Amino acid sequence: MKPKYKLKSWVVISVYIISIGAIVTSLFLIGKTLKEATAYDNLSYIYRGIISNRDVPVIEYVNDEIFKPYENETVKVLKGYYDRSDDPKVQEKALIYYQNTYMPNTGILYSSNESFDVISVLDGKVEDVKTDNLIGNIVTIKHSNNLFTSYQSLNEVMVSVGDEIKQGDLIGTSGPNQITPDSENMLLFEVIYNGVNINPESFYQMNIKDLS
Repeated sequence: MKPKYKLKSWVVISVYIISIGAIVTSLFLIGKTLKEATAYDNLSYIYRGIISNRDVPVIEYVNDEIFKPYENETVKVLKGYYDRSDDPKVQEKALIYYQNTYMPNTGILYSSNESFDVISVLDGKVEDVKTDNLIGNIVTIKHSNNLFTSYQSLNEVMVSVGDEIKQGDLIGTSGPNQITPDSENMLLFEVIYNGVNINPESFYQMNIKDLS
């Protein structure tokens, strides 16, 4: 009867380790080859795209301009935006006086000697429509999650909550308010960006793409 031989345990473990090492090495080499091939294909694709699209015009927004909330040329600024960094004399002109109290103007108060249309400065959706005893009718439009515009002291309101609004659409007409009874045709316009009121004059100079 032939004697039986049994491999020692350390020999078996060594064989396993060598086998696993060979498999890992093979996978690494395969992966590296595929990665290099993919990188080359992507580079070639980008290069072909540059060549093939060379004569294709770049698509841009039809209009990057932010409208003012009116078009009537008789509209004037009655009270500017109160900016803490302005000269004290400029700040004084941006204060609203009501019942023995001075309040900083958080928007721009426009006025005219005749009724004027109030329009949307950008595309958006009507978020709120309400009436205030002092300010009059107020329409708030949401343009994005971080940008809202508020149109206050309106006489007639032409929109309802939920309406989709295009830039330049009619929102309402100018009207009076109880805080500044200097005119029967006013608009208090505010811009709220990232939860903070900003100067509408600075807002008009911004680009639509900067606000997206």
